[in-house]
Parts: sequence; C-alpha cells; structure tokens
Amino acid sequence: MLCVMRVKSYLFAGSLLALFLLAFATRYAVLSANVEAVEGDLPFTLESAIQFRMTERVYEGEGIPVHEPTIQHPEGIDVFRTDTVLAEYIYAGLARLMPDSIPLSTRVRWIMIAWFSLAAPLMAWWIRVWTDSRMGGVIAGAFFAVSLSAVIRSAGIEVSRETLALPLLLLHLGLAAWTERRLAFDQPTTSVHRSAWLGALGSALILGLALAAWDMIQFYALLWLIYFALRVIREPSSCASRFLIHALPGLALLLVAVISPYHRAHGLWAGPVLLIFYGLLLQEFARRKGVANVVARSAIACAPLLLFIILPHGYGASYGHFGELLVAKIRFLNQKPVDPALLTFNQRIMWVPALDSATWRLTWMLFPAMLVLVLISCLAAKWSRPRDPRLYSASPLSVFHLFFCLAVSFVAYILFVRFHIYLALFAVASLGWSWAQVWQSGRWTRYFLAAVMPLGLAMEAAQIWEDPGRWGRPNVYYRELAEITEWLRDSGMGRPVLANFGVSGSIWAYGGSPVILHPKFESPDIRERVESYGTTLFTKDEEAFRDWADEHGAYYYVYALGEFATQHPELQMRYFVDALVPPHEAAARRFEYEPDQVRYFEYKLGNRKYRLFRVIPRADEARADQLTIYAEQALGQGDLQEAERQAWAALALFPSQYRAQEVIRVTTTLREEGFEYMPELRNGDSLE
Repeated sequence: MLCVMRVKSYLFAGSLLALFLLAFATRYAVLSANVEAVEGDLPFTLESAIQFRMTERVYEGEGIPVHEPTIQHPEGIDVFRTDTVLAEYIYAGLARLMPDSIPLSTRVRWIMIAWFSLAAPLMAWWIRVWTDSRMGGVIAGAFFAVSLSAVIRSAGIEVSRETLALPLLLLHLGLAAWTERRLAFDQPTTSVHRSAWLGALGSALILGLALAAWDMIQFYALLWLIYFALRVIREPSSCASRFLIHALPGLALLLVAVISPYHRAHGLWAGPVLLIFYGLLLQEFARRKGVANVVARSAIACAPLLLFIILPHGYGASYGHFGELLVAKIRFLNQKPVDPALLTFNQRIMWVPALDSATWRLTWMLFPAMLVLVLISCLAAKWSRPRDPRLYSASPLSVFHLFFCLAVSFVAYILFVRFHIYLALFAVASLGWSWAQVWQSGRWTRYFLAAVMPLGLAMEAAQIWEDPGRWGRPNVYYRELAEITEWLRDSGMGRPVLANFGVSGSIWAYGGSPVILHPKFESPDIRERVESYGTTLFTKDEEAFRDWADEHGAYYYVYALGEFATQHPELQMRYFVDALVPPHEAAARRFEYEPDQVRYFEYKLGNRKYRLFRVIPRADEARADQLTIYAEQALGQGDLQEAERQAWAALALFPSQYRAQEVIRVTTTLREEGFEYMPELRNGDSLE
C-alpha cells in the first residue's frame, strides 16, 4: 500500500512538471508568433512600456526614483504612490541570472511566461490539497494552462502586474486549504497544531505580497472576507486561536495598507475590504464579552462600513471612478449609450476595453468550452454522492466559498471584461472540484465526465494553437510607433512631448522624452488633465490648443490619425469629451485633414498612423513678430541682406509668420531684378 501511494505521489509530481511545460509552451507559442509578425523587436506599449523601463533601470543599478519628473511633465509623479512597485525588482533580479547576450526585453518576457506558468501546477496542487483528488487537480491545472482566458494577458507581449500576482494568489489558496486540513485534524479544538499556524502565516504573507504586486487582488480579498464573515457568524468558534488563524490574511492586508506607499496613498486602510475585517474583529470581541445573538453580532460586524460614508478618506477619490462606471452600466443595462452626453467624462473614458461590457461573441471566444463544462460538471456533482464525504467537507462553507467567488466573478466579468481572469480561475477550480466529487461516487456520471472533459480541454487548447499570432495586439502600429520614438530619441534632445495616453508610455520609455500625459487614470489630477487635453483638442481652435500645450511645457506634439473614423466612435477621444461632431475650427480637424495648413505647429514627421509637430510657443511667436518688425524696417531702408536675415530668423521661430514670408518674397523678387542695396532709401524714401 505504501509503495502504491509513493508511485501515485511520483506520478502527481511528474504531472505538475508537465503542466508547467504545457503552460509555458502555450504562452511561448503566442509570443513567438507575435514577434515574427513584427519582424523585429516587439516593443512594450502603454503602462507596460513604463513598467519595463523601470525594470531596466533596476537592472542597470539606477533604481526606481521616488519622484519621476518626466512623467506627467512638468509636475511629475510620485512613482511608489502612483504604481504598485514589486515586479520590477523581481524581474530585474531574475534577469541578472540569465546570459547578457540575450536582450533584456526577451529575458523579461521569458521570466514572465515562466513565472505565470507556475500557476498551472499551483492550481493542481490547490485542488489536490483541498479535495484529495490528484486527477481533479491535474484537470484544473490543464485547463488553466491552455485556456485562452488565462493565456491572453500572460503571454509576455506586455508587462502585466497580474502575471506576478496570480501564481502568488494560487499559492495562498493552496496553503489556506492545507491549513484547513490541519485544523480539521486538531482535537480538541482548543489547541491548534503548529503546522496549521505555519500554513496560515505563509498563506497570509503570500496574499499580502500578491496585493502589493497587483491592486486587483482587492477583489479576491473582498470575496474572501465576505465568506469569512458568513463563516464566523454562522459557526462561531469557541477557540480564540481558531479565529486568529483565519484572521491572519486580514492582518496581512492591513500590513500592506500601512506599509505600501501606493495603498496608503489610495486609502486602502479605510476601504470596504479592511472595514469588513475591522467589523469581524469587533464582533469577535463582542462575542467573547457575551453577545450571543447572531443579529446583534452581524450588526456589530457591519458597523465599520458606516465609517466609509462618514469619514473623509482617499479611497473614494482613488477608486470612485470605478463606482461611477458601475452606476452607469447598471443604469443603461450594460449597454454603452450612443449619446456621450448621457455619461460623465469618467464613465465615457473608462467604458472601453478592458473595462468594456462582455458580449456573447467575446464570451464564446474567451470561454469556448469552459463555462458550459462548469454547468455540466456541477450538475453531475449534484447528482452524485461521494463514497467518503469527509474528503470534501473540512468545512461545508469552503464549497460555498468557491461557488460564491465563481458567481460574483461571472457578474463582474459581464460588467467588466477585465475580470475574465478571475472567472477563469474559479471556473477551472470548480471543474477540479466537480471531478473529485463525481469520481468518488461510483456512478455513471464519472464516465460521462471522463468523456466530456478531454473534449472541452481540446476545444480550449485549439482556440490558441490553431492561430497563436491572433492573440497579440492587432490594433498597435508597431512600425509607425517605432519610427516616431526613434526620431525623438535621435533628434528630440529629450524635450517634452504631448501625445495621447495610448502613445505617451512608449514615447517615454523608448523615445527618451518627458511626456505630458500619463497612461493611467487612478488619480483625479491625471484624469482632469486628460479631459482638459481632449476638450481643447476637439472643441477649441488651433491657437487655443497651442496655448494649452505651451502652458504644459510641450515642445513636440504627436497626433494619432483615425480620430474621425466612422467605425467605433465610442472608442475615440471625441466621444470621451462629448464632441462627436467637433466644430469646423477644431484643432483636431486641422491635424487630421490639413497638416500642411497648421499655423501654430511645425510639421516634422509623419506616417500612416502618427504625425509629429513642433509646438510653436507663444514666446517664439512674439519674438518672431519682433524680428519681423526689424526685417520690415531693414527692408524699408533698402538693406536687403539685413531684412532677409531678420525674416529668416523670424521664420525659424514661427514658420507661419506671414509678414516675414512677405519680406522674403519681396527681397527675392528685388534680387531677381538685380537690386542688392538701395542706399537712396536711407534718405527716408519709401520702398514703394
């Protein structure tokens, strides 16, 4: 018997390695196909470009500055208060272990793929520990390894903070399940086994690291705390250590809220997640003081949530725009209105991928078989009766926890596509649980699942392997963007650039130029600047837009063509600023249709997607006007050479200075007629 168990353990360990290799191969296929499509280095874009550049700084020994003045120029940003900073140090440290002959971007991509690929065996281990079913764990891990919903943002094409956080989250779940098993074996309940304490402590610390790496771990933390609250209120424990061991993850979240500059600045300590935790601590204290009534303890647990409404804090300012978008989606039944006037600016600009609403087509693409399999397997599990229920009921609420998370994740996905990764995570976990539940029953349903599970897995894998290059970023103009960034790097001399938030990250990372707009919307000042930029571009004339750019210190301006496309206007800036039909004099019309007619911008470079202009500052315009006066005076005195010199100096500053152009035209005409110098005009005679 011992030999058989050992063989099974070895086989399971081998299957974990196979799951890792399968996950890595799937993601590497997607990455390779996209690199080949670009036919060169695949650059990072958006926030990913900024995060890679920060990783590069850490790798080169520069470190990440506390204040970065070149992002959102001229004020700059406090990096550690604006972004969750952790992955940069891990990626840079691991990259140092690889050969220097490999480009850093390639090393970082391989590290990200390898790191996220750990999620597949960790998923299998979690299900194995929780259900005691090795095959259930392997099935769950295999689905997470090849399903598009888990692959699409983890193929290394962009640096993603969730790439680091999700394997940590699965490790937390595995350790939490292991702790539950240790607690189930502790008799009497007044003592807790040392291994349970170690497991709980490790689980809590890992959850804290995951939150420090990726802010959206708050979603899972909220679901976990709701489950914890229901568990405590429904089944109060007589052992204080039992409560504390389950409360350790909440203490870890509180520690991150206090230590992490990002979460401290965003008011996590006063957010709903930790307020629920405070309520649990209060109700436990009340219970130990003799409050036994469930309703009373529930009211005590909910009391801290009132502080969220009463007390001033930074959480609402940091995350209020998400709540604002949620209100709009509920109001308009998850359908984006055609009329932008029905929405606020925050709602309009946030209601885009990846916070767009899910559709049937998108759902079928991301989950070609998984969600149907979840429904089938859960029905099969309901009809089955396991031979040994104790293997699956360390706590009946743990099953409730899984399906509660699955249901809430599904609703969140319908409202915000970005939550597809949570839906995938809990869906594949439910598949593993269902397999374990059904296979122990001995009924015909296990043979049915044995037939449909491989079929569903094949459908999920085929979605990727049929055309791996399809799952990149088809709407990114890599060559055209590289042309702009290379010109700025070689000729821009590190001068500030105004560009839309979709391009500014690449310009900062690869062009070496300060940027006016930051591609992130988690602070009110960033959102206000973007709104001001878009409103001025689409509702004011060219001079007003020049004044706006000049006020913010822009030396160059990059305009992205396509803002007047007839398809998907709801994804364009003119929709965001409620200017679907901009006025005739709007600056955007000049940049889009008449780049050679602009007056306050000097055209420098252009391609099929981007146009680069030099901004003519108001100071240069005033200086050019003064030089033009000097040129006219010299011309009036017959000094053609001085007139030309002053006129050309004026045009170098302000190429659209019409009077300077007229001086050049007159002097050129006079020279063609043989006049070089007319001293008689110095006596006060007019040139005319």
